[in-house]
Amino acid sequence: MRTIPPRTPHPRKDRLAGTLRRTCLLAGAIISALLLAGCLGQTDPGALARSANLDPITYSGKYFDLVGYERGTGTTLRVYIEGDGLAWRTRNRPSLDPTPHNPIGLTLASTDSNDAVLYLARPCQYVQGEQRRNCYTPLWTSARFSEPVIAEMNGFLDQAKARAHASRLKLLGYSGGGCVALLLAERRDDVDAVVTVAGNIDHAFWTQWHKVSPLRNSLDPMRDKAALLRIPQLHIVSRDDSVMPPAIAEHYVSQLGNPDSIRIITVEGVDHTGDWQDVVPGILAQSGLW
Repeated sequence: MRTIPPRTPHPRKDRLAGTLRRTCLLAGAIISALLLAGCLGQTDPGALARSANLDPITYSGKYFDLVGYERGTGTTLRVYIEGDGLAWRTRNRPSLDPTPHNPIGLTLASTDSNDAVLYLARPCQYVQGEQRRNCYTPLWTSARFSEPVIAEMNGFLDQAKARAHASRLKLLGYSGGGCVALLLAERRDDVDAVVTVAGNIDHAFWTQWHKVSPLRNSLDPMRDKAALLRIPQLHIVSRDDSVMPPAIAEHYVSQLGNPDSIRIITVEGVDHTGDWQDVVPGILAQSGLW
């Protein structure tokens, strides 16, 4: 019998293998957490909207049909923007339909008692048949914050604002909806505040942090820092959120020079897809911003 001697470790190769293993495990954990955002809860959006007296509305833009729910009229329209939804089916395969099964943005909108409220889904969420025009997977992966996406959502805001007879807007975005909120606010002069919840507000740093591919086909809010500094902001994060940890918001604010008009509030006990509706309304009520 031939005895095989034990392998002599090669420090450099072992370090590389370990790094690759850690990177793969981390990427898998991130995508798994985002999958949970789409798979847990199985919320009926229509029933949830009706419980808050929010009526369905569809916007037919140049590229997409966008879905939302709205209620009432008033001077200020509060807008809730959904997260990325069910962007991935598995760890390495994008979803064919990014509609969230657990729409945290809609859940937050349903807690708002303001006279004028709008919930805004992202492109290709909640649409079927002919309404799914131009729905290609990059729109909820690498191009989720691209110019066509932001331009169409901006057009939806214009129409919703007119229906609500509103002169001012306040935007709240959950997860990827936080980046959308910032990109929308940058190009408007009627936004009084932006609030994000577990927001992907610095996606270039976020992809570096998690060592995953950059969102090459997406706009980056950080490219117009002067516009961002004009917008009062509140970013709500959780120490128990491994997908969008507080470091993302902290880096974003530091890159803007830590202005007094931009605040971070850090909570505990809520993961990325957790019960944000239990903590966010109370924070907003005390913020003086909402």
